[in-house]
Amino acid sequence: MNLDFFVSVIIPVYNAAPFVRQAVESALAQPETAEVLLVEDGSPDNALEICRQLAAEYPQVILLRHPNGENRGAGASRNLGMRTATSPFLAFLDADDYYLPGRFMIDTKLYAENPSCEGVYHAISMHIEDSEGLKRWNDAGKTLETIKTINAEIPPDSLAEALLYGSLGHFSIDGLSIKKTVLERAGMMREDLRLHQDTEWILRLAITAQLYPGSLTEPVSRWRVHSQNRISSPRDKVQKLDDNLSMWEGLYSWCKKRGEKRYLPILMHLMLENVANKQRFEGTESPKFIRRVRRLTLLASWLVRRPRYIGDCYFWRALSQFIGA
Repeated sequence: MNLDFFVSVIIPVYNAAPFVRQAVESALAQPETAEVLLVEDGSPDNALEICRQLAAEYPQVILLRHPNGENRGAGASRNLGMRTATSPFLAFLDADDYYLPGRFMIDTKLYAENPSCEGVYHAISMHIEDSEGLKRWNDAGKTLETIKTINAEIPPDSLAEALLYGSLGHFSIDGLSIKKTVLERAGMMREDLRLHQDTEWILRLAITAQLYPGSLTEPVSRWRVHSQNRISSPRDKVQKLDDNLSMWEGLYSWCKKRGEKRYLPILMHLMLENVANKQRFEGTESPKFIRRVRRLTLLASWLVRRPRYIGDCYFWRALSQFIGA
């Protein structure tokens, strides 16, 4: 083991009593793991009891909770873990997922051989826990691909743009490790997002840090599909669009504040596309002209509630494309 590579593994825990032991023990099985930070997030099941057992059983396991045992969400829980971590490297694992043997072997090598490397991402694969979970996953319209990965070797400076376009795939937080120092530039996770706080944060990492590809074909961890997956819980189609829109709007504001102008046209296009797509769920049998009017009405309504975009050149450029589409 490279003695310069010690990692703190952060595991937010909510309603994952049947799975959290496997998650923790899969992290402890990696020789590079210096500590496992279990952040119990006010679970309604007996996850807290199991977390206490694990902390008593393994000296590397540290149990953290929010004040008064509150439930604050995955973003706040991961932030608490990142603030508490004592290792120079951070890695992440959801409480219902688990690492595979050799999880950090490639990370160790890449960090040692590339001084500019500030993060490493890998493929992860699906573990189907039960038929009920798979049905719910499929009903939610989630991907049927059994591996989450980036499908090409992407230079770090081009990674954020590739992730925004999405044509080359994505990676998951379960397959990511970073140097803790990158938090000074990327910041912590947004705690106001109901969903996608990890996706939005990964994009900020890709914008501000040098993230290197690791194993893109052989997975380093498995994500579990089961009947309680939060991401596959039943949601209205419009609500899904609204959740995505909240993510894009926040990232747009963050990029604009930091002067990351390269990404603003892409993000504005994604925002307008998201708003306009709501017309697909209202009057889809209407003539093309009516659908276009509805699309522009939705965009106008969105703009009225966000007057800050009226003087934004990126808004008008993107809008002109939509009017002609």
